[in-house]
Order: sequence, then C-alpha cells, then structure tokens
Amino acid sequence: MKTSILLIRHGETDWNASGRWQGQSDVPLNENGIVQANLLAKRLSTWPIRAIYCSDLKRAAKTASILGDALGLEPVSDIAWRERNGGDFEGLTGSQLNEMAAFQKLRSVKNWKPPNGESNLQVAVRAQEAFDKIINNHADQMVAVVSHGGTIISLLSQVLGMPPGDRARIRVSRNTGFSIVEVGERGQFLVSLNDETHLMSD
Repeated sequence: MKTSILLIRHGETDWNASGRWQGQSDVPLNENGIVQANLLAKRLSTWPIRAIYCSDLKRAAKTASILGDALGLEPVSDIAWRERNGGDFEGLTGSQLNEMAAFQKLRSVKNWKPPNGESNLQVAVRAQEAFDKIINNHADQMVAVVSHGGTIISLLSQVLGMPPGDRARIRVSRNTGFSIVEVGERGQFLVSLNDETHLMSD
C-alpha cells in the first residue's frame, strides 16, 4: 500500500513577480500564472490522480480548478492549506522588510511570529494535520494538493525529519512546480523535489 501526494505550488501572481510577501492576502493569478497552471494541467492530465485538495486563497483555488478541469475532478478547498499569515508584513518586498529593524529583531528569535501573523510552528501543525487526513482518506491513491511555498516547505521539512516549526535547507522553486511524497509501510519519503518540467517551454 502506497499513497503518493503531489504538493503543488500555485501559479504566479503579480505579488510573486514583484517579490512581495503575500501570506494570506488574496491575490489572484496573473496572466503568466494562468499559462503556468494550464501547462501543469496538461502535464498531469494523464496521471492517476484521484483527488485534488487546495488552499481556499484565489491563487491556489484557480490553479486547482484548472488542474481539476483537465482531470475531471472537483477540488476540495481547505483553509489548512493556506500560506503562512504574514500579518503586518504582508504586501512588503524583501528589500523593505530587510530595512525594518523590527523585522530583523524578530527573525533572530526562534519560531518568530509576524505581528498579527503566524509562526512557522503554527503553519507546520495545521499542514501536518491536513496531510494526515489525506493519508487516512486516500490509501493507495495519488492525490494532488495545491498550496503555497511556505506551507509546502513547512510540511516537507517534517517529512525530512525536522521538528515541527523548523525548516530544512530546501527551497520550493518556480510557481506550479511540485514535489512528491510517498507514504507506505516504511514511512514517508520525499521522492521528487521541485519538478517543473512542464515549464521548460514557458
């Protein structure tokens, strides 16, 4: 018995393109994001995916909807797959954040939390709970999850043996890239990281 879970980053938004911290701000896909989602859907249209789960934020839900149309599946929305809440830092670029003394001070604290936002630990806990539900409900199936970069990294870090809230030294790369985790009798294994073959013609 083996369950395969594809952890897919949503398509591009204007905030992705400008390097802004999106968090749970509900920014839609831009034109390039729609193209990326269609390339993803074409790539996965013949894969034996039996269910699709997604964050309820527009960028993930739209990506999942395009994939669902190709597979004949209706995505299941779950707020547990949302991106980390960036609180007061959402909408700011990396450069703007790095110039803020308050941001630099917070980042030096283990398991830090943005003002009015979430810590990595909070994200890791909710993502793991959602992941476990999929494993319990889809034994011996392939399932796709459309989520967000930070949430996917938090979950993959736990798959790789890191304590909840700690982050492995990995990156989730281009939008609509995906990683695959296999879960079976021997445990959980990361078998593919940042597959973005479908974007090679993009």
